[in-house]
Amino acid sequence: MTDAEPAADVPRRRGARPWRSKWRILAAVVVVLGGVAGFAWWKIHSWLDVPSRYKTVGYSVPSAPRLVAGNGETVYRIDPTRSQLGYEVSEKLVGATTGHAIGTTNGIAGDLALNPTNPAASRVGDIVANVEQFHSDQSLRDARIREDFLESATYPLATFHTTSISGLPARLEPGHTYHFQLHGTATVKKTTAPITWDATGRFANGRLTTTATTDTKLSTFGAGPISVAGLVSTSDAVRLTMRLTALDPSTNQIPTQIAAPAGAAEHGSGPSFHKTIQPILEASCASCHNTGKVGAEHWTLDTAGDASKVASGIGVVAKARYMPPWPASTKGVPLAHSLQLSQQQVDDLVAWGESGGHLDVPADTRIKPTPGAAGPAPRHDVVVRMAKAYEGSASIPNDYRCFVLDPHLTKSMYLTGYEFLGDQINEIHHAQVFKLPAAGRDQAAAREGQDGKPGWSCYGGPGVALGRGRGHRVVGQAGLIAGWVPGQLPVIYGHDSGVRLDPGDALVLQIHYHHEDIKPTPDRSGMALQLDPVSSRIRPITIVNPLAPVEIPCMPGTNAPLCNRDAALADDARLYGPIGAFAEPGLLGICGKTPEELTAGFDGVAHSSCDTKVPQSGTIIAVMGHMHTLGKSFRLTLDPGLPSQKILLDIPTWNFDWQMNYSLAQPLHVDAGQTVRMECTWDRSLDPNRPPKYIVFAEGTEDEMCFSTYALIPDSP
Repeated sequence: MTDAEPAADVPRRRGARPWRSKWRILAAVVVVLGGVAGFAWWKIHSWLDVPSRYKTVGYSVPSAPRLVAGNGETVYRIDPTRSQLGYEVSEKLVGATTGHAIGTTNGIAGDLALNPTNPAASRVGDIVANVEQFHSDQSLRDARIREDFLESATYPLATFHTTSISGLPARLEPGHTYHFQLHGTATVKKTTAPITWDATGRFANGRLTTTATTDTKLSTFGAGPISVAGLVSTSDAVRLTMRLTALDPSTNQIPTQIAAPAGAAEHGSGPSFHKTIQPILEASCASCHNTGKVGAEHWTLDTAGDASKVASGIGVVAKARYMPPWPASTKGVPLAHSLQLSQQQVDDLVAWGESGGHLDVPADTRIKPTPGAAGPAPRHDVVVRMAKAYEGSASIPNDYRCFVLDPHLTKSMYLTGYEFLGDQINEIHHAQVFKLPAAGRDQAAAREGQDGKPGWSCYGGPGVALGRGRGHRVVGQAGLIAGWVPGQLPVIYGHDSGVRLDPGDALVLQIHYHHEDIKPTPDRSGMALQLDPVSSRIRPITIVNPLAPVEIPCMPGTNAPLCNRDAALADDARLYGPIGAFAEPGLLGICGKTPEELTAGFDGVAHSSCDTKVPQSGTIIAVMGHMHTLGKSFRLTLDPGLPSQKILLDIPTWNFDWQMNYSLAQPLHVDAGQTVRMECTWDRSLDPNRPPKYIVFAEGTEDEMCFSTYALIPDSP
C-alpha cells in the first residue's frame, strides 16, 4: 500500500516521452529486465563543483635530500623556475575526438652530483615533485585530478629514486649532449613501482640541463585510467617528462617559491553574463537545476553566483555537448524539444568559463527557467509513494524490490503522463512501473512484507498476476506501462494518448537498487501521475520493444575461464536464473543470427542488428534506445535499404548516463509489416579494466543489451 500526497507539495519538472516494454515472443517464456545503471548526475556534480571545494593550492617548492660533492663531483641543484615535471595522457570528451591532456608542475626539487671524469660514479639524489601543483589548460581537470585520482591533498609529493645510471661514456665533455638511462623507482600516493627514464643531458658553465621521459600506467599507481560519468575518459598509458635545469648552488641562489600559474580570470572579462550567459542558463539549465528540480541535488543553480563558482566546468560540459544532455544526432526524422545549444551559445559559455566566470550582475541575481523551453511538464494530479521506507542490504548488491502504489481511484481515468520521484537516487539503477488490476491485489498483499521488510523481492518481474486492462495493449511484458533510467525526464505520452486505470487498479513499482559501492540508505520513492477523464479523445498507446542479441568476446589474446562462451552462459544462469542462459539463444533465433556471424573479425568492437516488423498500423510518436556501459553507437531505422528508408533514432556516441526518450517532431504513420532495423555497436576499450568475460544479452550493468522502444498509437485499438 502507499501514501497519497497532495499534488501541490511536489515541484513540477519538464516533460519527456513514453518508455518501454518487452517483446511478445520472449515475454511468454522469460522476463528480460534491463540492468540499467549509471550515476551521471551525482558524478557530474562532483566533477563540476570540485574547483569551488579545492580553492587553495600552495606554491612552495618541496624539500628534497641534498647531496654533498665528493672527489671529482660537482653538485647541481634543480632550479624550479626553469624546470618542470609534466604528464601527457590520451583523453576523450564525450562527443569529441580523442586528444591529449597535458599538465605540468614547476614544484620540483632535487640534487644531481656529476663526475665528468668518472660518469659511472655520478649520482642522482631523490627528485621530489609536488603533484598538487599540476596545472593544465583546464582548471576543472586539474581540480578533479587533485581530488579524486592523485588525492594530492593527502599525498602531495611524488618521489623519483634513482638506483643506477647506464649508457654514459667513459668521460663527459662540457657542451656535449649525451643519451643515457636512469633506473629506479617512482612513488605516487602509497605505491612504489620500478621506472626507467630515457634521458639526454649536457653541462656547461655551471649549468646542467636534462630531459627525461618514461612511459608508465596510471593504474600502476592507483590514479586511473580516468572515467567520469560518461563525460571524460583517459587511456591507462601516461608519459611523464622531466625537463630539468640545475645550477651549482655554491654560486647560485636556488628559489624556494614558484609563481602560481596564470588564472583564467586574467585572460579578460569574457562575454557579458547579463546579456549573453544568463539567457542561456535560464533557457537550458535552470529547469533542471533550480532548487526542487530533477538535477538540483547534484548541482543547484539558483543564482548567478552559483554559476560563477563552476564557470569553468560549465564551459567544459557545454563544449563536449554533455550538457544539456542530447546524445541523438540530427540524422533521420526531426526530433522535438531538442536541448542542444547552438555553436555560438557553446562558444559563449566556453569563453565565459575561460575568463573566470566574470559577473556583471549581483551574485544573488536569480536564475529562473524560461517557460516551456524543454516542452510541457506533466501535472501532479496524484502523488503516490511507498508506504514505508525500504533499506536494502550491502550483502545484496543488485536488489530488485517491488512496492504497491495505490492511487485510490474512484472512477476510471487515463494515465497521460508521469514523473518518477526517486528518493535515494544514487542507489537506484532503474525503475519499472506495472499496472496492477484489482484482481491481482490479493496476490500482492500476500507477498507484501513476507521477509519483514516493505514490499517484496521481485528479481525478473513483479511475480503477481498483471493484466493489460481495457484501452491498453503492450507488445511484450504484461502490464508494463512506465519506467525510469538515468537521463530520463518526466513523461507526457502526448498526442491524446494514455493508459486506462479503473477503480481498484493500482501500480507496482519495481526498483533495481545497486549497493556495490554505496551504503544502503532508507528509500521512499514514488510516482506523480497526470490523470485525465475517460473520453473518446484519448487513445490507447502501444509500446513496441525490439531486442537484438549480444555477442562480445574477450579482447583478442585474453585467456580467462569466463572468456569461454559456454562458461559465461553458465555463469549468467548462476547469477540470474534460467533466463541468464536462455535469453541470448532465444534472441539469436528470433533475429536469425549466429555467434560465429556476430563475432567474425572481432577486434574489440562488436556489432549486432535485428530486423522486426511493425505489429499494427498506426502512428509512431516517440523512440528510445538502450545499451549498457560498453555501448558505442545505436541506430533505429524504418524500411532499411528501401527508397522509403527513414532513420528514427541515431546516437553516434552512446552515453550510458543519458538514455533519453525522444519525441518525434512530426508523428510518423506506419503500416503493419514494415521493417524496423535496430543496430548496436559496443567497444571493449571503453572499460579496459572490466574483468574478462564473454558478454551476452543479460541483466547486469556488467552485461550488455541491444534494446529499443517505439511508442505507437494504433489506427484500430
